[in-house]
Amino acid sequence: MGDDRADLLIGLEGFVVVGVVVGAELEVTVETTAARVGCPSCGVVAALHDRREHVVRDMAIGDRPVVLVWRKRVWRCRDRLCERVTWSERSAQIRPKATLTERARRDICRRTGLLVPVAKLASEYGVSWDTAMRAVRDYGRPLIDDPARTAAVRALGVDETSFLLANRDHHTTYLTGFVDLERGYLLDIVAGRSGDDVAYWLAQQPRAWLSRIGEVALDPHRGYANGLLRYLADAVFVLDHFHAIKLANAMLDDVRRRVQNDTLGHRGRKHDPLFGIRRLLCQAADTLSDRQSVQLRARLDAGDNHRDEVRSAWFAKEALRAVYTTTDRTEASALLAEFYDEVNEWDVPEARRLARTIRAWEPELLNWHTTGGTSNGPTEAINLLIEKIRRLGHGYRNIDNYRLRLLLAAGGINWHTRPTARLRTHQPRLAA
Repeated sequence: MGDDRADLLIGLEGFVVVGVVVGAELEVTVETTAARVGCPSCGVVAALHDRREHVVRDMAIGDRPVVLVWRKRVWRCRDRLCERVTWSERSAQIRPKATLTERARRDICRRTGLLVPVAKLASEYGVSWDTAMRAVRDYGRPLIDDPARTAAVRALGVDETSFLLANRDHHTTYLTGFVDLERGYLLDIVAGRSGDDVAYWLAQQPRAWLSRIGEVALDPHRGYANGLLRYLADAVFVLDHFHAIKLANAMLDDVRRRVQNDTLGHRGRKHDPLFGIRRLLCQAADTLSDRQSVQLRARLDAGDNHRDEVRSAWFAKEALRAVYTTTDRTEASALLAEFYDEVNEWDVPEARRLARTIRAWEPELLNWHTTGGTSNGPTEAINLLIEKIRRLGHGYRNIDNYRLRLLLAAGGINWHTRPTARLRTHQPRLAA
């Protein structure tokens, strides 16, 4: 008979503890509670034939690793005419020839979804990376393939992320991610970043699923738009403020670098006037303090060329920002017309190129005002999480493993984690 307290501590249903050895690891000897077993073939009550030890790794108790030694019974059929002579007992808790208990394998999958690297988990459990990754696949794939996870999507976000960075053998490899904007989690990723890649993924979705998509947020990528239009022609496409202002800030940076090279003959250095305000230029004008505003004007006076190109580019960026300060589409259209007029007055090639891009995406930009501010912000948040996962894994080469890791961590799977309780809400008073 096992110790009831030890049985509760181990918590394996159908097993009792018959011995414990405490060392660097906790070695627990267990056996099943089965007393009488019938032959699987004829049903005759079996006799004990032998015992064999099956050693597996289990979940740690505290900080101490646990090794389970299962004294597995080998049964023998008493009926000499039965085809089944001997057989080993089995348990759903420990698979035949396994090196991990099933709850340990589930724990590996769960902690992988909580951003713990597979290599670290393999080291903790004392198994190979392949063994740990096999557990992630076995328990993770049913979770990410569950149709309920991707059901009822009404707003879709699409954006790209890098997979393999460029080296001497290949260019940078990109992936396209699809995000549920309302719930803020990753639906799936596909290799590539072309319209055909987007259309390939959409073609695999049910028609009923596609018909529920009412809004799509994307960056100004015409390939994406063309691929989406093949299957989501009735959806409203939105160019949100994040990507529009990002284009304007990129334009402003390009002008600043060009003017700096033309006037000083070198890249930006610490004490150069324009280099010192590179961040202030991209900051919203209405958020600048009085001191920052004075600094910005003084540095522009000192570093801008005689044509005031940097100052003109800054005004263009602010004029585009003004379009997003209203929620009324008619007013936004009027502000956008003012932006075009102002850019046409200035002889700044980068600003005019920006205006051409904005004009090509004007319907999508104005849709932001009619959809209540649909944003690709959740997609950008997922991109940050993707980069974190790639950094924790020190890069990936297998896209299937990468996809599984991303969806387990960012795919909306509930791992039933508990928030950390606050033990104290204020600092204790010091004794007098």
